[in-house]
Amino acid sequence: MMKIETERLYIRHFVNEDASICFEGWGTDEHLGDFIMGYPMNMDQMNSFVNAMVKNTNAWVIVEKESGACIGYISFDIPYQELRIGEIGYVIGEKWHGKGYGTEAVKKMISEYLAKDRLYLIEAKCNIDNKPSLNLLEKVGFIKDGVLRKRRIDKNTGEYRDLVVYSITTNDK
Repeated sequence: MMKIETERLYIRHFVNEDASICFEGWGTDEHLGDFIMGYPMNMDQMNSFVNAMVKNTNAWVIVEKESGACIGYISFDIPYQELRIGEIGYVIGEKWHGKGYGTEAVKKMISEYLAKDRLYLIEAKCNIDNKPSLNLLEKVGFIKDGVLRKRRIDKNTGEYRDLVVYSITTNDK
């Protein structure tokens, strides 16, 4: 199993046995559902999610070195490998928000995917109200490309919200 290391994190591929630690780490987080559909999850949903992620060679679990806790995940959607363009998605559990783990993990993984010539451009889409995620993207070098109007539904109000599109290329590093 491939494992990537940062100062405080191990980032590795999913294995089927990850369902329980992912569930504990972030699966039941209420506020993730404010910006990402499908949260919070029950254990059956987490098992299905992890089983799907195990099959994805571009899906990675984020584990805090010190505690061994699963604090989140990062995945890349690369629909057309020959274009060398992909989209990053990530989740950091609420217990670990504000500690720089998301920035550390995303920065490392974009450098892995851009530096090793896997991708030329990485795109990220983010709910316009998700200020911490918008800040993270800008902090690691993503550039705002534009806004997609009314592309996400607010689960609390039922209103449609805008989605911000960012990207980073090998030329931006």
